[in-house]
Amino acid sequence: MLRYQQYIEIVRNRSQIKPDEALSHAQKYLFPFKSTYPTEVNRACGLLAMTPEDIDKVVVYKELTAPARWEMLADLFTKTHNTLLSLPSIPLLHIALSSGLSALKTPACHSVHPDSAAAPSHHTSLSLAMNVCPICSTELNELARSVPHALHTKSHIEPDLFMLPNGRAYSKARLQEYAKKAGLLDGQVKDLRTGEVYGEERLKKVFIT
Repeated sequence: MLRYQQYIEIVRNRSQIKPDEALSHAQKYLFPFKSTYPTEVNRACGLLAMTPEDIDKVVVYKELTAPARWEMLADLFTKTHNTLLSLPSIPLLHIALSSGLSALKTPACHSVHPDSAAAPSHHTSLSLAMNVCPICSTELNELARSVPHALHTKSHIEPDLFMLPNGRAYSKARLQEYAKKAGLLDGQVKDLRTGEVYGEERLKKVFIT
């Protein structure tokens, strides 16, 4: 393919190169493979007979001389290199990280509203600790997008959930404990993330189905 691309570049710049150089190149590097790659060799011959104006009118030859072929050659080189050395198509570090990310990933990690009532408790608890879930971090979020979700046979959702008017849900025990630490009046609770204060009568019991 590299010799083929060299031929294309010679034909592309034929006005600056000796007329017989493209033919010599084809006879030396392309014609010996006519039986193996008949289509490519036939197109190479046709390309030599066409003017630059004619090339733009024929889709096959327009694609043949398109700059995008260099990207195709780069991808082919990388693929061949990895095949010869038995290397995976993605970095080994990404493979190692993916196995660990799969153990942590939940449906809430790539949801629009990770703090919904159905979100696992570790997302809400992390907000207090000012930490970021590895899956939701900007560094690993895109890498984790293609890995499967973790298989959890034991629920990690907090029991006795109550939803605040802003849509976030926490366990009643944690709300009461946080309200006590914050010095709130009896019957008041505080959002662990935003700090908004609400009366307990405004809470709604959440049932996980």
